[in-house]
Amino acid sequence: MAAALDTYLKWPVRKRVLLWVGVCAVVGGLYTVLGFQPTLQTLRDLQAEQEGLARDLRENQAIADNLAQVKEEVRLLDERLSRALEKLPNREEIPTLLQTVSDLGRDSGLEFLLFKPGAPQPQQFYAEVPLELQISGRYHDLAAFFDKVGRLPRIVTIQDVDFGSPKPGPGGIKLTAACRAATFKFLEAGEQPRAAGQGQKGGQ
Repeated sequence: MAAALDTYLKWPVRKRVLLWVGVCAVVGGLYTVLGFQPTLQTLRDLQAEQEGLARDLRENQAIADNLAQVKEEVRLLDERLSRALEKLPNREEIPTLLQTVSDLGRDSGLEFLLFKPGAPQPQQFYAEVPLELQISGRYHDLAAFFDKVGRLPRIVTIQDVDFGSPKPGPGGIKLTAACRAATFKFLEAGEQPRAAGQGQKGGQ
């Protein structure tokens, strides 16, 4: 060790300076590779994570700022859905609704030649209940009947009206009208999968 030190001390100053410059370069290189670069990468990762968190914070803040408006819109949609579903009779109400249609026709002075409910035709969350009608009466009575049906609280539609030739009769000229009425009933949860299966079979 002493010999090496004596040799080092005998070197010219320039050579000793170059030696220390080389040592410092090696130490600096090792620090850069083993210490600085990993730390720099960690810093970059932390900066990217911070930017992501800041972006999420801004998005969440925007959602929070609009939360009251969104809740109000959802409430209004729920109310509209509830009002719409109120117009769909359930299974137990169908016979009563059909009886109501029959009573409206008779109260309007019409004669039912055909009153034939059909099998429900399932769709997605509801089923259409068709009703084949053939009625006879004066034109104004027929029009009054169709108007009353359209004003029912439950949805009942009149479709495919086909008027026959007018014929004279007691009380005036009468028409025979063949038409298809339809009401709709809400499908309960247990009925919907079966309805989907029936729809697929029907389309095959």
